[in-house]
Amino acid sequence: MLIFIAGFLLMFTLLSYSDWKYEDELVHNLAMEVKERCPENNLNCIVDTAMYYTHLIQDPMMTLFSDKEFTSPKLALTRSSFSNFYFGKGACGAYASFFTRLMMHIGYKTKFVILNVGHREGGHIATVIEKDHHLLLVDPLSGHIFRDSNGHMADIDTVSKYWNNYYKHHLSAKYEPSYDYQEGWKYTNWGKLGVISKAFYKTSVFFIGKKRTDNISLHYYIVRLNKSIVFITSALFILSVMIALRLFRPEVNSLLEYLANRKNQRHHNTDN
Repeated sequence: MLIFIAGFLLMFTLLSYSDWKYEDELVHNLAMEVKERCPENNLNCIVDTAMYYTHLIQDPMMTLFSDKEFTSPKLALTRSSFSNFYFGKGACGAYASFFTRLMMHIGYKTKFVILNVGHREGGHIATVIEKDHHLLLVDPLSGHIFRDSNGHMADIDTVSKYWNNYYKHHLSAKYEPSYDYQEGWKYTNWGKLGVISKAFYKTSVFFIGKKRTDNISLHYYIVRLNKSIVFITSALFILSVMIALRLFRPEVNSLLEYLANRKNQRHHNTDN
C-alpha cells in the first residue's frame, strides 16, 4: 500500500512540476516582454502593458469557452491563476490572478482586494500593487487603472474616499459602477474554508495582531498553486519512502545482503 501511495505521489509531483514550469516560463517570458516595452521601468507603463497582455491572452479564451462545460480536475488545480487561460473560466478572480502573477514576475508585490458589493462579501475581486507604502488600485477584469487628475495611479483609500467626488465619474466603459469601494473590502477571504480558515485567522490575530492579520494577502503566496503542490507532494513522497524503508527494514537488509553476496561471488569466480 505504501509503495502504491509513494508511486502515486511521485507521479503527481512530476505532473505538477511540469505544469508549474510551463506556467512559470510562460509568465516569465511575458514579463520580459513587458520590461522590454518599458525600458525606463516606469510603473504606469508597466501596469498599462501588463494589463494589455492580460486581456490579449485572457479575453479570447473567455469569449470562446466561458459558457462551455469542463469536468477535468485541472480546472480546480489551475484555479489560482490559469483557469481562464486554459478554460475561459473564473471572471474577476481569474483576471486578477493572472495579472498579479505577471506583476510578481516583473518584481512587484500585489494583494487581492475582495470587495463588498451590495451588502454581500466577495462581490468582486480587484488588485492593489504595493509601491512606496501605497496600495495602488487596479481592476484587471475591466482593465481599469485608477488614476488621479494628474494621471498618477491612486491608492485604494483615496479611491474610496473620493469615489463620489471624482473616481466614479472617470470609469472605463467596461467597469461596473456598483464596485464603488463604499462598503469595505479585505485582502484575504478568511471564511473561504470555514472553520479551518477562521481558526487560522484567530491564531494569526493572537500572535501578530488584528491590523497586521487583516493586511495579509494569502493569495500572494498561493497564486502559483502548482509550485505549492510540487513541494507538498515531494515532501509526502519522501516521507512515505522513509516510512516504507523503516517498515520493511528486514526485507531491505536481506536484499542488500543478497546483492552484496552476489557481487562477492562474481569477484570470486573471476579470480579463479
